[in-house]
Amino acid sequence: MTTYRFGDAELDPARRTLRVRGQDDRIGARAFDLLLALVERRERVVGKGELLDLVWPDTVVEENNLQVHVSTLRRVLGPQAITTIPGRGYRFTAPIDAAPGASAPAAAAPLARAQPVRAGNLPWELAPLYGRDEELSALCSLIEAHRLVTVLGAGGIGKSRLALAAAHSLADRYRDGAWLLELAGLSDPALLPNAVARVLGIRLATQDKALQELIGGLASRHLLLVLDNCEHLLEAVAALAKEVLHGSPGITLLLTSQEPLHLGQEQQYRIKPLVVPSDSTASGARQCGAVTLFEARLREVSPRFVLDDDSLAVTIEICRRLDGLPLAIELAAARAATLGLRPVRDRLDERFKLLTGGFRTALPRHQTLRAALAWSHQQLTDAEQAVFRRLGVFAGGCRMEMAQAVARDEAIDEWAVLDHLSTLVDKSLVVVDALDPPRYRLLESARAYALEQLGADEAAALRARYAQAVRHFFEKVDAATLDGELRTQELYALLLPELDNLRAAHTWAAAEGGDVQTAVSLASCASVLEDFAVECAPWLLSLRQRVEGGEVGDALAARYWRAMAASNMMERVPLSLQMQAAQRAQSLYKALAQPRRVFSSLVQLSGFLYRLGRLDESQACADEARGLIQPDWPAALRVRLLRADAYRASRAGQAAKALSLIREAVRMSQSTGDWLLEVIAREYLVQTLWRAGPIEQAVHEAGSLVDELNVRTIANSDMAEILALQTGILSEAGRIDEATHAARRGWPLMPGAQRYYLETWAHLFWRRGQIEAATLLLGAFDAQQERSDFPIGPNEQRLVEQARAALAAQSDAQVFASRMNAGRALDTAEVMEVISRGIEVRAQS
Repeated sequence: MTTYRFGDAELDPARRTLRVRGQDDRIGARAFDLLLALVERRERVVGKGELLDLVWPDTVVEENNLQVHVSTLRRVLGPQAITTIPGRGYRFTAPIDAAPGASAPAAAAPLARAQPVRAGNLPWELAPLYGRDEELSALCSLIEAHRLVTVLGAGGIGKSRLALAAAHSLADRYRDGAWLLELAGLSDPALLPNAVARVLGIRLATQDKALQELIGGLASRHLLLVLDNCEHLLEAVAALAKEVLHGSPGITLLLTSQEPLHLGQEQQYRIKPLVVPSDSTASGARQCGAVTLFEARLREVSPRFVLDDDSLAVTIEICRRLDGLPLAIELAAARAATLGLRPVRDRLDERFKLLTGGFRTALPRHQTLRAALAWSHQQLTDAEQAVFRRLGVFAGGCRMEMAQAVARDEAIDEWAVLDHLSTLVDKSLVVVDALDPPRYRLLESARAYALEQLGADEAAALRARYAQAVRHFFEKVDAATLDGELRTQELYALLLPELDNLRAAHTWAAAEGGDVQTAVSLASCASVLEDFAVECAPWLLSLRQRVEGGEVGDALAARYWRAMAASNMMERVPLSLQMQAAQRAQSLYKALAQPRRVFSSLVQLSGFLYRLGRLDESQACADEARGLIQPDWPAALRVRLLRADAYRASRAGQAAKALSLIREAVRMSQSTGDWLLEVIAREYLVQTLWRAGPIEQAVHEAGSLVDELNVRTIANSDMAEILALQTGILSEAGRIDEATHAARRGWPLMPGAQRYYLETWAHLFWRRGQIEAATLLLGAFDAQQERSDFPIGPNEQRLVEQARAALAAQSDAQVFASRMNAGRALDTAEVMEVISRGIEVRAQS
């Protein structure tokens, strides 16, 4: 008997064994019989009844037994080995190689049950449906309950395949079967009744009364009628649907369209792109619809393709950049078979040239990605086309008011933009993300097509209008932030979705021919985002000369200097420049008569003076700020001053006063409902407890804060700082295993923030007995401090002193000096390598 090999599996009927990756896999006798039956009949679909008779010949069993064993085989062999054909049965689809020297396959056993004769004209063989199990079930339920159902979605999203699969599943429920009419080739709406009649074999006597005669011919029939690709004939289809619903009670209509009919009885079922996993480590990544479709299409052309861990990551990236759009994924898979995965991924910016060559049996518009989008674009009015192409300028989508600001012109006012936007959503060209407020976006392929439609003059003007719209939005949010009227979580909810727009608008504004005012504004407004500081600091620094040269007005200059003095710019901007920036912001805001912003600048300046040890000047700034406070000011402003007062008290050795002030800051922060404000206050409470002692109080408070942060998130850079703080406290307390755990949690977050807390790592590695690594990092720390004018805090200074003294005592003087010098010479990548290697080493006793 033949031995069958497929993928990494080998099926031996004679020995009744299945080996997978060289190991026997015990799948059970029934599962083995089922697999063998499917393999031997791999040239066709095997019906469920036939399989039940073959595998359980003398037993009556429920159909779900079959489903259970199919699921077992898919877990062993992968989801692509056995394909479900809706309404038909199963087919073995893995490519098979017979073992060398094996005889030809034996003939399959005769059919145990004849396939039923089915009324209708649906294709008997359907392409497998990937990643749509839930949609198929939901659509079938909708069709069973309603007589007019429209499947909606963008071009190439798989509407037709889903509708056909549903029709196959339900065809036997209709006495006269299920019938399909493809409308893409019908251009004259008046001929729609004739086309339906021709498919159903109904004779029409006259053209003038074609619709009435068709309804009469349908009156006694009981069938499911699938009208595929209706978007260019909506009025005619709507007229037909109304008459059918009224005069032909046995007819159910299933439509596919990019736009609904908007009839009262219409049930709309809008399908989304296939699911794309977040990354290759995500649970079920290989079973996500986008990935399974890509793999299946690629293996059809290249049967020996194996989706391993490396190729899975590239596949996911391709699918993500194609938004999970099935047509684009199929075309990309076909290209990958000849070009390879990575070349396809790297050339997706040329997607309209790359993604061609679909199946010859497909509609012409489904043979290239450009053709699919061109078909949709042709269905738009001139005004709708204008709004569509202008929306392409947005990166990652936009809010409604931003779309109105950018897409309007002399002929299309902001209310007309809103109407056209709604139409584009209806036509499946614009996606609405369910946020509050909602965001509108084009899928990336649609966006690329939209940008292609812009002329050079329109594109130049549009970029400027786009940058202005983004600037206006960021300035409005930043103004509320500066005046203490926005909680941090509200700020982040507003700004984080707009980061791609921020980057794109700033790139245009900062380039030659851009607009320096917009560039300065966007850089300044972005500084409030903690995790954006790495990108924002170079923007600010590069614009300094132009601001100092008077190229912007006082109000914008004040905003710029306030941003330069922001706390998240510490260690990214020299401390001396930050102090100068705070002074300039305070002076400008005073001249502009904006007392809240004068207050904030004074608090910033007080903090810089405190860090430089100039406590009297720091106190004077705080007192001046305190004198500005009005009873109606938000508590968030007063919290900042309380924290500054606590800093000075701690620096002056007044531990009890510092603790009292910072506890009040925590209480007041909690009263605002601002989570980040509370976290900052509690972080400094930990610092104060650590300095004042006993250390176990700091250990407890740090642990409580981290526990809460496990369920209430903050920016990665803030979380990295808190975990570094916890690591240092635990290390000094001698709780090395706990310190190591905290360090391992914090380490992945530090490179993104470009802050590495070298004093903490040096202390921890010394405590862990890793003398060489600790000394190298201590040397790197010294070099870092020599390059910076930012003073280290008292707790961190104590860690450095403890580690330095112990490492010098535990090492030969020459060896210690040599390692310190080597550490000084390390670049950032080498420092990261020392930490990465060291943290994975078991602590030495």
